[in-house]
Amino acid sequence: MTISWPLSRQQVLDADGRPHLVPRAYFYAAGTTDPLTVYADPELTDALPWPVVADGFGRFPRVYLPAGLYREEVCGAYDEPLWNDDGLGEAVATDGGTDPDTIDPTAINTTGDVVWRMDASIKPGWVRMNGRTVGGAGSGATELASVSARALYLYLWNTFGDGIAPVTGGRGQNAADDFTAGKPIAVPTMQGLVAVGLDDMGSSAANKIQTSTNLTLTAGQVTATVADGSRITRYMMITAAGVPAGTYVSDRNGNTITMSAAANPGSTGTVAARFSIFGDAQLPGQTGADDIQDLALGNLPADLPDGQVTVNYPNVTDTYYPNTVPIGSGGGTAVTAVAPGVAVNTQSTPPTPYNVPISNPGGGVPISTLQPGRLGTFYMKI
Repeated sequence: MTISWPLSRQQVLDADGRPHLVPRAYFYAAGTTDPLTVYADPELTDALPWPVVADGFGRFPRVYLPAGLYREEVCGAYDEPLWNDDGLGEAVATDGGTDPDTIDPTAINTTGDVVWRMDASIKPGWVRMNGRTVGGAGSGATELASVSARALYLYLWNTFGDGIAPVTGGRGQNAADDFTAGKPIAVPTMQGLVAVGLDDMGSSAANKIQTSTNLTLTAGQVTATVADGSRITRYMMITAAGVPAGTYVSDRNGNTITMSAAANPGSTGTVAARFSIFGDAQLPGQTGADDIQDLALGNLPADLPDGQVTVNYPNVTDTYYPNTVPIGSGGGTAVTAVAPGVAVNTQSTPPTPYNVPISNPGGGVPISTLQPGRLGTFYMKI
C-alpha cells in the first residue's frame, strides 16, 4: 500500500496568491527527525532526492510515500520554513498480530541518539563523536558533508551553544539558514571521555558530582566562606550569583575558600552555590575532570611530623691518673708505684634538639585518577 502525496503536481502559493519559486519538501518518519525516503512511482522503486525540490514554476513532482504516518516540512527557496506538519498519512491497520513491516517510531533511534561500539569503524547513518564537523554538501565539513546531515545539524544548532557545538564562521539567524550557507557545525567530542549522568537530571540534585552549599561573598574580594567545605576541593568551578563565569576554587582552608576571581560588585551577601569539577554539573554536554592530578599540601593528612627530634646523650665517665713517676734508665732500683693515685671524672651533656629537613627530591609526580575501562567509539545518529 502506498500514499500519494496531496501536493503532487501542485504549486505552493504565498499570501498574495503567487507561487513560491522552487520550494522544497523534507519528509520524515512520524514523530522523528529521521529522513523518510519517498518515490516517483507507486511501486516505490524510483527514489526521489531528499529534499524533494519543485520546478521553476513552483510545482512539485508526483510523490508517493510508504504506508503509515509521516511528517513533512516544506521550505521556501532559501530554506525558510513554510510549515512543519506531523502525524500525516494513515496509520497501518493491523489484525492484532505483529506486522514485520510496521516500525514503531518510538522503538528506533532518532537524531541525536548516542551509541557506543567496541571498534573504530564508520557506522552508516551515524557520525563519530570526535569533535569534527558536519554540514551540507560543499560546506567543507570534516566528518560528514551531505544533505543527509541536515537533521543532525538542526539538532546540534538548536540544542547546544558554541561552547559545545561551535559553528564555523559564527551563528546566523537560524539553523536552516546556516546549513544552507554552508557553515559546518562541530559534533561534541567524546574522545577519551566516559558518559556521566547530569547531577539533577530533571529532579533534585544528587550531589554526586557536585557540592551544593551556601556561599557568603564580599564584593571585590577573592576570599569567601561556605556553610560546609568538607566536600570542596581545589579547581572546582563555582556556579553562583555574584561569581564571575569561569571562576574556580584556588585554595581552601576549612570553610574559607580563595576564588580565582573576585566577587562581582554589589554581590556582598549569602547565595546558593554549586561547586563541581564538571563546571556546571547540571548543564548537558559539559566536560570536566582529568586523568592525572597533582597533590598539594592541602591534600596531605592534617597530622604530619613536626620536623624536630631531641637527642638524649648518656653520661660519660673517665678514669685517669693525676700523679705519675718518671722512670729513668740504669741504676737497677725497683719501682714500687708508677701511678700513685687514681681520679674519676663524670661529664654530662644536656638533651639537644635538632631540626630535621623533610624533603623528597623525586616528588612532585602527578598520580593517575583514571578509572579502569574498555575502549571503543561513540556515535551520534544523523
